[in-house]
Amino acid sequence: MKIYVFTLLLVLLATISRAQILPGTLNVTGASNITQSINDLIQEAGVDDNESSFESNFDANIVSFILDPLLNPLTLDITDSEQACTLNIFRYSVYMHTLNAPQNLIIEAKTSLNSGVRYPFSIPYDNTVDPILGPRDLYTQNGGQYIPIPNDPSVAIKVFEFIGCRTDIPIQFRAKASSLAISGTGNFQVVYTILGSLF
Repeated sequence: MKIYVFTLLLVLLATISRAQILPGTLNVTGASNITQSINDLIQEAGVDDNESSFESNFDANIVSFILDPLLNPLTLDITDSEQACTLNIFRYSVYMHTLNAPQNLIIEAKTSLNSGVRYPFSIPYDNTVDPILGPRDLYTQNGGQYIPIPNDPSVAIKVFEFIGCRTDIPIQFRAKASSLAISGTGNFQVVYTILGSLF
């Protein structure tokens, strides 16, 4: 009887561990540099500078997310990130906000539909007739158009979501500075937050 209870307990623990979002690593590389020259300034009276904008390179930031290696509770073996991403498919939403952005400056961000690379590139889930969460693709908010990034962590905004692990997602930024913005060099941070979901 004790063996059956112990076996049932192990199966129950394994099932519970699979029914939760697993830890992963969000990696963001690159830095955007947006410069406005004196020739780009509005020179017409009564026109605000935020009508024009200045874009970064398309891949100013490169975002990647993969699951961390896992310890299998049944076999006590280590599962590497590639296998963890193969066996555990979740929906990930990426939210952004800025810290210390200058006043009267609008920072916007975007990526394109299905940008980046699936990790691993091909898995059995991709061949499923009706995958539970849908294809392992990236889906943009606002149709892939620029989205204003709030300068407040309490109102971070969703920019895109993807199914399964994904690497090399390019992020492009655009800045719109009002004529009321203080001139000079402004340094601010863009903060990424990722939220995993089973549905």
